Amino acid sequence: MTTLTKKRTGKAIFYTSIIVSSLLILGYIYYLELSTYRTGVKSPLGKSSPFVEKIFSAEKGIVFHQATGTHIVIPPDALVDENGKKVRGKVSLKFREFQNAYEIFQSGIPMLFGEDRTDYFSSLGMFELRAFQNGKEVELKKDAGVQVELAAAIVPDADFKMYFLSDELNWDNGKSFEVVENKRRDIALAELPDIGRKPMNPNQDTVGFNFEIVSDYTKMPHLKIWKDIRWTVNEADEKMPVEQAIRLNWDKISISKSQNEANIFQLDFASMQTDYSGKQVQLSYSILATPQLTGNELAKATVKYEEDLAAYNLVFGEIVREEERLKLESGVLSKFEINEFGIYNIDKLKDTEILAQVEMQFDFEKELIPEINKVMLYVIMEKERTVLNFNSFDWDKIPLLNAECALVAVLPSGKVAYVSKENFKAVLEANPLSSIRENKLFFKTEKLDYDEVEDLIERILEPSRFV
Repeated sequence: MTTLTKKRTGKAIFYTSIIVSSLLILGYIYYLELSTYRTGVKSPLGKSSPFVEKIFSAEKGIVFHQATGTHIVIPPDALVDENGKKVRGKVSLKFREFQNAYEIFQSGIPMLFGEDRTDYFSSLGMFELRAFQNGKEVELKKDAGVQVELAAAIVPDADFKMYFLSDELNWDNGKSFEVVENKRRDIALAELPDIGRKPMNPNQDTVGFNFEIVSDYTKMPHLKIWKDIRWTVNEADEKMPVEQAIRLNWDKISISKSQNEANIFQLDFASMQTDYSGKQVQLSYSILATPQLTGNELAKATVKYEEDLAAYNLVFGEIVREEERLKLESGVLSKFEINEFGIYNIDKLKDTEILAQVEMQFDFEKELIPEINKVMLYVIMEKERTVLNFNSFDWDKIPLLNAECALVAVLPSGKVAYVSKENFKAVLEANPLSSIRENKLFFKTEKLDYDEVEDLIERILEPSRFV
């Protein structure tokens, strides 16, 4: 081989090695980009829970109350602009809270921590509070404090702390807080008008099926037209004997004409009762009965009753709705003061006490490569009120903390692959886990649009936000 040929060969090898090395470096950089977890708050579906917005005067401050029981007080003259100048005039307060794992999932607020991501938050309530004037965010002045009482689903133990998400990136060191009862709710319930609280005490008049409706007509005015009128029972529910039913105290009774018989009426009784275990249950009972009135007297009584009932239902409906609203409030509140707007969390910091470590596989992996498509998997745990997220490089070592999980994998093109907690549990039951061998779980998923996921979450949370 000539000297010139050797030189050319050496240059070719040199340039080839540079190209190969560059490709390897670029490939490694791309791998790091795909496998690295993003920091900060990023909603997996592109948008989080909407804010509740209130307009208030900066000079007067605001007392802000939510249906969950959360209560916030911003004192007068507590706001400054970006230059430290006192804010005057109208200000927009924006607030939202996250009281369950599904709302935490929508928010994108990080819940896993540590270099090896083995620490996680178990939440007892999170919220975000901001204030704006003319589209610009304003701040709390240094000596101002906002009083917060945050709704809690359960009574927190001593391991729970209050955390602040600094710069929307890192949680600060936890601080202590006070646990208080929701006395505002209890007082409001006690002060509700007594219409219908102790309404009916139907007493049997004779041993047979004749009875009178006896009531405090100041509380049940729509029944006054039936005062001293005897009723003869034609038919009754089989839930209990008539003699027992008409002796109970009922929250509400309504009377309506039977569609089949002119002189027969249906009496519907309803109330909340406490069963043997102390649980509140809805009780109802119906009787078909005939009032002992003549034709003209019966007609007049019926017309008068319908007029009085319409007026009563308006009042009673408002009271019932307010009572139901108050009962949805949390009975326990986490009380503390904040000196900065932002995101706060009442959490217990835990390490992943692993029930088992599993490798998760999904049906959609036949259609796309999760690693290249940066598919993120979210493990939603209701009882822990937390969300663990894993990129596809870690699906072979997912810690399973409990058997009640829902899974959401965010796919390209605005789709997600969803596994309900019921289907998740069914897969676990069909594949018992082992602590000494590898656990592989395969899941068939339901493909949903982002909007369908939001609708699904609304249906899950419909009974209560404190799931």
